[in-house]
Amino acid sequence: MTLSFKPHTTLLTFLFMLCSLGFYAQDKAGEKKEEDEFAKKKPETKLTEVITTDSLPASELLKRAVNWIKVESNMYKKGTGSTNGNKAECVVSFPVKPKELNPEVDYTGKITMKVVIDCKDAKYKYTVSEIKHTSKSGNTTGGSIDNTVPECGSMAMKDLVWKKLKGEALRGAAQVVVDLKDGMIKPSTDVPASDW
Repeated sequence: MTLSFKPHTTLLTFLFMLCSLGFYAQDKAGEKKEEDEFAKKKPETKLTEVITTDSLPASELLKRAVNWIKVESNMYKKGTGSTNGNKAECVVSFPVKPKELNPEVDYTGKITMKVVIDCKDAKYKYTVSEIKHTSKSGNTTGGSIDNTVPECGSMAMKDLVWKKLKGEALRGAAQVVVDLKDGMIKPSTDVPASDW
């Protein structure tokens, strides 16, 4: 028994296999591109929670959120407050400075964070995000607390100092959350008296 191949059948088979490999390679390249897209996206530190209330309307919760934004704190400042629909937001800033007498790195400046309070009937959701450090001098700015290396570089701010500063920022954010929850318990009619 002899096997005979027709030249055109062999050529067609070869071309078919070649095209199949080309499509397979394109699919793999497309998958790689998607993986890289997700790998480049940095995780962001956020403090968020949904708090349920006793059948309070969204309008009452929004008024409470606005009142909380207006009330001043001794520990931090609230600025650029705004409302949009059933959402209230502001930027909170804490002053920071080294606790040592002669610090290795003078990172004196502030830590800022964005606070968003989204209100719905019988519940609200707070989100504290975009937590950053900015130095007064500009030479030792850490930037986002999600940075492994501070914006100013590891030569200007050592790793240990950067970790301490990140810890201080997270403690400040936790304090904001505690104050926010306390403020959202108070009825909107319970507004502090004006100094006038």
